[in-house]
Amino acid sequence: MGPLRTIVDYRNGRPSQRSLLRTYGALLRTLDISVRYLGRSTLGRGTLAYADELLRGWAVDILRDGEYALFTSGAEVFEGDQAFLVMSNHASMLDVPVLVAAVPRSLRMIAKQELMRVPIWGRAMEVSGFIPISRKDRKLAMAQLEMAKERLRQGISVWISPEGTRSPDGRLGELKKGGFHLAKDLGIPILPAWIAGTHEAMGATTMAVQTNLPIAVHFGSPIPTEGVSRDEIPGLMAEVRGALLELSQRPAEPPAA
Repeated sequence: MGPLRTIVDYRNGRPSQRSLLRTYGALLRTLDISVRYLGRSTLGRGTLAYADELLRGWAVDILRDGEYALFTSGAEVFEGDQAFLVMSNHASMLDVPVLVAAVPRSLRMIAKQELMRVPIWGRAMEVSGFIPISRKDRKLAMAQLEMAKERLRQGISVWISPEGTRSPDGRLGELKKGGFHLAKDLGIPILPAWIAGTHEAMGATTMAVQTNLPIAVHFGSPIPTEGVSRDEIPGLMAEVRGALLELSQRPAEPPAA
């Protein structure tokens, strides 16, 4: 794994605390890209490339508004054609825009079904390739995971939080089996990733945001799943957990010169 690479650095001054809406106007920015993409889609021009362009701009704007620096290590793994099932820790609402900005290729998320019911935004998520997942209906959830398989077959990497929800304290929680069965069924490599700094910027239990902080995404080595049997899933989960904990020891910014 190489050194940290700077993606953007908008830090300007010392960290300070702001309210969520004041920091990055997330509702207006999300509404804007949702309307723009839905408009293109109604004309038959809602392409993958256009969705990627909007998402990348949205993510970078959020980083700029929060005056964050974003670093990555190991992102060269995306230079080939291989799609990955990206599994990372999940501690903040900032994790999604951070991953969108850090991954240099098409990336879509598996998100709880309730988000798809939000007017305009939810519909835009669905038609641009995000994958809903039901937490209450297992049969429906299994059918929805077929959508994730289709994205991966198209060469689009898919992110899933193996913890299932945001960690309240920033530490890695218990991993759920669903994503591991998806990876096994397709034989798609799992790419471990650790997001450092987003919990400090905005934890799961607060609506206050700390600005002017470094954030990093550390990508590990792909873990193959082809040929993994159902009985080997617990071992696969343990391997991914070990990789995540190892990545968690890496810093959120390069050492001072």
